[in-house]
Amino acid sequence: MESVTKRRMSEDELQRIAHANFGCGCTHTQELGEGWANSAYVLQLEDGRSAVLKAAAESEEGRMRCERGLMRTEVDVMRKATSLGTVPLPEIYAYDASKSIVPCEYFLMEKLSGVSYDKVREEMPGQEKETVDRELGGYFRQIHTITGTQFGYYLPNPVNSAAWDEAFIGLMRDVMQDGRDAGIELPMGYGDLDAKLQQHRDALREVKTPRLIHWDSWAGNVFVQNGQVESLIDFERALWADPLMEYGFGKFAYSPAFEQGYGEEDARIRIGAATIGADSQVATLPEGSEHSQKVRRALYPLYLDLVMRVECHYRGFGEEHTQWAHANLKDGWERFLTATQDC
Repeated sequence: MESVTKRRMSEDELQRIAHANFGCGCTHTQELGEGWANSAYVLQLEDGRSAVLKAAAESEEGRMRCERGLMRTEVDVMRKATSLGTVPLPEIYAYDASKSIVPCEYFLMEKLSGVSYDKVREEMPGQEKETVDRELGGYFRQIHTITGTQFGYYLPNPVNSAAWDEAFIGLMRDVMQDGRDAGIELPMGYGDLDAKLQQHRDALREVKTPRLIHWDSWAGNVFVQNGQVESLIDFERALWADPLMEYGFGKFAYSPAFEQGYGEEDARIRIGAATIGADSQVATLPEGSEHSQKVRRALYPLYLDLVMRVECHYRGFGEEHTQWAHANLKDGWERFLTATQDC
């Protein structure tokens, strides 16, 4: 995806990175076009190895508030998830925030051999899709066992709070302020949106434990091979949040198999915790009453819809995509109002 936030790397810079981290140069480099925020390249090394390079912009100036510290977040969260020992992730070879070799933050990771789930999902047999979705539900439930001390952005931030209602409304208001700063007219009024957030604070308050979520876990950030999940990628937007905010529970990705796999893994985790005497942090998920869950599942996709609309300005996306994002937010707002009209 073309975006003004992507930093194009020169061939000389790619060669310097390869020599500094692998002790040899590249025989071939290729830019990957799938990413939306940072640039990515495949490096074919002279010694026969290969790696994927992700490079950030030189500065975060002009970024949305929710797009600060993305690369540090991604690397740190991948390492946390890897420590579970059960979630498939690419190996991280190196991370460099010094800007001493090139004038930007970057990291190097294993090149996966599979393909993006997004590219093949529609052509896969139904049973294979169910297998993958069920696996994903289980993997994300495992990630959700990682707990924090505050809700909100992964890295410390003034928006973060020990109360989920404060943190989530803070996340929404950050995006709303970015929209105001850019002069973006939303399908609903900013005041109307804020009033609805206030109205549903009680449902948000029922979430008590900050849990690590990927959030941007759409099919494009899943690699599959031989009908199974090979790896999860792109953890740069991870949050300490309510697990129901995970993409797999949202309107774009609803799959009964995902929820089945999540529930099965939840049961295994609870049985295992009871066996070893684990504390109450290992709890049945999701938290809260059925009424609260209904409200939250209607509310969280609206955050994604809002981000996708506002980011069009900050990334310089074209008119066609901007019109789609505006229409999607309008549709999302109407879905939310319908889903919560009796709440």
